[in-house]
Amino acid sequence: MNQLMSNIKNIPGVVGVAIFKDNGELVAYDFPEAYDKKLLNLMGLKFQPIKEILPQEEGEIVYLCWEYEDLLAFYYPVGGGWVNIISGEDIPMPVFSLTMTAVANKLPKLLEEAEAPRARDEEPLAAETVENAIPREQLEELEKFFATYLGPASAVIFKRAANHLGYTLNNMPKAHLVDLLQCVLARVPGDKKDEVTEKIKEMSLDI
Repeated sequence: MNQLMSNIKNIPGVVGVAIFKDNGELVAYDFPEAYDKKLLNLMGLKFQPIKEILPQEEGEIVYLCWEYEDLLAFYYPVGGGWVNIISGEDIPMPVFSLTMTAVANKLPKLLEEAEAPRARDEEPLAAETVENAIPREQLEELEKFFATYLGPASAVIFKRAANHLGYTLNNMPKAHLVDLLQCVLARVPGDKKDEVTEKIKEMSLDI
């Protein structure tokens, strides 16, 4: 996995690489310090629905590209997951295409056994005790609240969001409640985000 990331980072102009599983779980990344793990986890939540609607046949796989001022953002699907790449505008596309073809051949097998990485400053999960976890009753109340906007998928989205942050809903620390809510809020339709934010604040939970 590290070798594949290194190959991508060696493409002239590439700034950062993040690799995700089909479910949006971040499994590897090499980004500048400014792009922390929480931000990359949010990227996984945002891009995961795209993976579900793209063609699944190998011969039909395509990559997507967005332009942001002087940067390019790539979404490159592979079997079992996808790769997000940030680069400068001067990236040589022939080199990019050749490198990603090789990556697409090797990455699916690695994704099958990949585990989520820890952030550079993240402590082991064992350091968090159950006593410091968010009460399950509170989580169920929040899941029910978000179901108004996310439908029956609310519970699943909460579970995935916790996993993205490196925890489960049973050991999610109270200190990370806001991070959890921000991950879930990312899945709320844009025209409803302000409404949800205000209602959450009324519940004395700032996001």
